[in-house]
Amino acid sequence: MTCAPGIGLLLVPGIALAAGAHAACLTLASNPDGKPLGQVEAADAAPAFAIRYLHSVTRTPVEERYRLDEASIVQTEIRFTQHGPGLPTAADDDGSWRREGDTFVVTMRRRFDTIAMRVHADQSPRLAVEGDPRAVDLAQWGNRSLALSARPGSCAAVPGRGGPVAR
Repeated sequence: MTCAPGIGLLLVPGIALAAGAHAACLTLASNPDGKPLGQVEAADAAPAFAIRYLHSVTRTPVEERYRLDEASIVQTEIRFTQHGPGLPTAADDDGSWRREGDTFVVTMRRRFDTIAMRVHADQSPRLAVEGDPRAVDLAQWGNRSLALSARPGSCAAVPGRGGPVAR
């Protein structure tokens, strides 16, 4: 498999084998053209990940948490320390809004087939898979729009979708 420039090693030996039937593959693509950029394996029994970045206006950390449900991505929570444009001002009907120390925590169940996001190196955008200490630098392909999608199973099962991403 050929990888796009800047793509490197993703998996440590044995993780894919340990993943079993509960693994999920996150695919990063250029948006809107869909050109594959890379894949990230979520090998946990209940695959989950977070997208972390600095808010473009407040310059404070934001963490969006997600879990994978078959081929859907479900946003479960967003955490931030200072409110800014684009952040929730109230909980969804099925969610909650609370404070944990200095952090606002908003829970939700928002379902996506694909998440489109604009990334910029100044915001330090990172994708962190639960259980893996290595985060993916989402700005490694430049300041651009990305699409993130998921599917059940190992990333190795579908060649031609972009290689493993550098961490």
